[in-house]
Amino acid sequence: MTFVQAIIVLIIILCVNLLVNRIATVALTFTGMSREMARFQSRSAFCTVGFTTNEAESVVNHPVRRRIIMLLMLAGNAGFVGIIVTAVSSLGGESPIPSTGKILMVVGVLGILWAIGSSKWIDDKLFRLISWTLKRVSNLEAYDYHALLHLQEGYYITTIEVGDEDWLKGRSLAQLRLADVGVTVLGIKRANGTFVGAPIGGAIIRNADTLIVYGVRESIERLDRQRDDPEGWDKHQQIVAAKLEHAVAHDISETAFSIFEVTIDPDSWLVGQTLETLYLEGKGVAVFGVEHEDGKSVVQMPNTYVLQSGDRLFCYGDHDRMNALKTTKDLASYKKAISNIFVNGNAGADPDVAKTPA
Repeated sequence: MTFVQAIIVLIIILCVNLLVNRIATVALTFTGMSREMARFQSRSAFCTVGFTTNEAESVVNHPVRRRIIMLLMLAGNAGFVGIIVTAVSSLGGESPIPSTGKILMVVGVLGILWAIGSSKWIDDKLFRLISWTLKRVSNLEAYDYHALLHLQEGYYITTIEVGDEDWLKGRSLAQLRLADVGVTVLGIKRANGTFVGAPIGGAIIRNADTLIVYGVRESIERLDRQRDDPEGWDKHQQIVAAKLEHAVAHDISETAFSIFEVTIDPDSWLVGQTLETLYLEGKGVAVFGVEHEDGKSVVQMPNTYVLQSGDRLFCYGDHDRMNALKTTKDLASYKKAISNIFVNGNAGADPDVAKTPA
């Protein structure tokens, strides 16, 4: 085998190995694993490296995942043997190129393929293509919960451990109204090992409970930060009360919109704007609470209040308005985004919001 032939064979083997790894990753996500965890487990199995983790145990205990991993381990062994044999053959193959040049070419090929394999853009395209193909040629019925919950789009699932001094302790979910501030409790793991799934409002939070929560990252981080604040419970109640007052003033359901938080960066276009500007005569977001950089919270700020760097805004609106405020780069873009919401008929469930300014 000549050097050129060996290089071509090496490229083919490496591409097949990468493709097999990608297919296994997608197949694992179809069984309910997150995309990141599926990628980690598929690479571990392909490289025949074992990790004693809870996720690895979930793979072994799941019949479909176990079958995927077994096939991947066999493919990994064959693939690595092929790579080694071909690489050795390429260095010893007939060619006028000196040995140093051969080594550099092999390293270059490996580097290019590594860059391709690490490309997020290529990975996303392959993920969609392989997903589309597997859905048509396989009978995998499970879902990728990572994608269903949009965890890659700013949403977050984590655990909160309730301590003895925590103001969450001793209160029911109905009293806490965590959903009002963008945090949904999916489950409660008690200290004695029992688990409460999809808890209702009457569920009492106890000391040493572990809450499984879902929501926007900023909302969960704010809740976690407030738990250490002696005035955290009072601040939480103020925000919830402001939401209820706003709902009553506009004659809408208190569950129509939700509270979300926006932190103003020093270079943000929001610096120097007034609350009235963000409100856009009822079409934008309503801001009824501001937490300053020093931790001081004020609710029901006047519309003339000028926003400062480091302010945390407690806004009331739907997802479209929230997304417009967070993603736009200047006031003109914000106004255009809000206008598009109304033009496309997605103004939300608050048709009378323009009656009274925030």
